[in-house]
Amino acid sequence: MAEHESDRIETVFEEQGSLRKPGPIGRVVRFLFGAWLLWALYILLRSWSGLVDTTPPGGIDFWLFVIFASWVTPYVVNIGFTQNWRRAPQVAVAALAAVALVIDLAVYGTWWAPPLGFLVWVWLVYLSAHLGVSFVLSAWVATPGCEMRAIPHLWSLATGRSTKEHYCPGALDRIDRWETQRAH
Repeated sequence: MAEHESDRIETVFEEQGSLRKPGPIGRVVRFLFGAWLLWALYILLRSWSGLVDTTPPGGIDFWLFVIFASWVTPYVVNIGFTQNWRRAPQVAVAALAAVALVIDLAVYGTWWAPPLGFLVWVWLVYLSAHLGVSFVLSAWVATPGCEMRAIPHLWSLATGRSTKEHYCPGALDRIDRWETQRAH
């Protein structure tokens, strides 16, 4: 069976200066995404005790966020850490969740209990913090390409050492291209 293009998670890093910086619209969109993710982080930090209970979270917003986090995990980890592990970060989270679920069932007699709740909480906190800070930083310093390169880009600006760039695998690349074409 042939691998579908959307099933591939592959990083292709470019030399510094290869990608265009976002314009004002791209920067505002990045800031808004970052603000949303940092708000989600705030909510997670305030409500952590509810996730380590034996009652699963009931809000659809929580489960939609879990789906979103599942989808972006390989991009956040691979692009953020300049790696090409493809789906390994996503598989690792799923495998740990499966182990935690088995422990929940064996120890607590229910599928949602502290082991799975704590794992999901830690994963969502990490993802919200890393991605949220990266979005806000990328808006602030006009990181070319993907927002997940914002921390290395800021380090590059501070030290003068070059860093790799990566195109944005999401909608931001289309926004940046549209904004560049509009400006010309």
